Amino acid sequence: MLYTNAELAAPAIADCVRDKRHILLITHVNPDGDAIGSLLGLGLYWEQIGFKVTMLAPTPLPNYTRRLSNVERIQVYSDEPNLPPSVDLIALVDTGDVQRIARIYEEQADYINARPMIIIDHHATNTGEGTVNLVDPTLSSNCELLYHLLRAWDAHITPDIATALLLGITTDTQSFKTSNTTPSALRAAADLIEQEADRALIMRDVYSNIPFETAKLLSLSLAELKRDGPIAWTFVSQAMQRQTGATDDATDEVTDYISNLGGLKATVLFKERRDGSVKISLRSVPGIDVSAVAQHFGGGGHRQAAGATLSGPLADAERRVLEVLQATVSAAGDSAE
Repeated sequence: MLYTNAELAAPAIADCVRDKRHILLITHVNPDGDAIGSLLGLGLYWEQIGFKVTMLAPTPLPNYTRRLSNVERIQVYSDEPNLPPSVDLIALVDTGDVQRIARIYEEQADYINARPMIIIDHHATNTGEGTVNLVDPTLSSNCELLYHLLRAWDAHITPDIATALLLGITTDTQSFKTSNTTPSALRAAADLIEQEADRALIMRDVYSNIPFETAKLLSLSLAELKRDGPIAWTFVSQAMQRQTGATDDATDEVTDYISNLGGLKATVLFKERRDGSVKISLRSVPGIDVSAVAQHFGGGGHRQAAGATLSGPLADAERRVLEVLQATVSAAGDSAE
């Protein structure tokens, strides 16, 4: 069953969970603030009402989440690839499709397929692979969707839950700057602050705590910045990371920086990964649907923010993606703002 409204989905999800004991809560590979906020926000609530919950990320967490209360409860699959046998329900959050949990699904498909699954997501590309699916792409973030779900359940939102959900809303709207900043998102954020969400912690750790190594990586990547009319792009290589000592999530700063440049309709960062593949991060102005570009290469996301992973090398990935992106921007013409 697929629902697009939290209030309508709330009874069905509650029914699916009611007779379960141990829930495995999973989010997508390379988790961001919305992914981590979703794990903690829903996981802590389900624990509050008596369920055993295991929270799992496929790959390490971004540095800016390290001081969140209870974040140490989130396990990283790449560190310990064992799933608890007592799990009788799986829930995917902020995950466009099951392939986005990467090695967890690749190596544990039989385990996952043997159990009922709930999907709670806000990506338009989600087709609803779960037993019960709540997918609402009109909302700013998955954490906003969870906020509405918890309100539909008349849940007690503790300060820790409120902080987790506010993190997701804040980061997915880039601190309320992007086009997905709606009145609904602002009202949810205001209510979460009233529930004692630690907004100061979020703002300090996400926006005012950039490591020196990240700044060095940013400088190297910006030195390679290129432009072709309304499109700009750059790359981050493994050599750059080794030279600066920057972590994998440092590339988020590069993506954010170039997406804020004026006079452009679309930007893309090409990130070389350790296995030789290339991760792309696409951003655009309203009117340019970069999720379609990402889907062309097996990825997904939102109309103005999307991503995918391609085979390398970097130069080949650049050529292939820019060809499709340029066609997309040209087709949109002057309608893009």
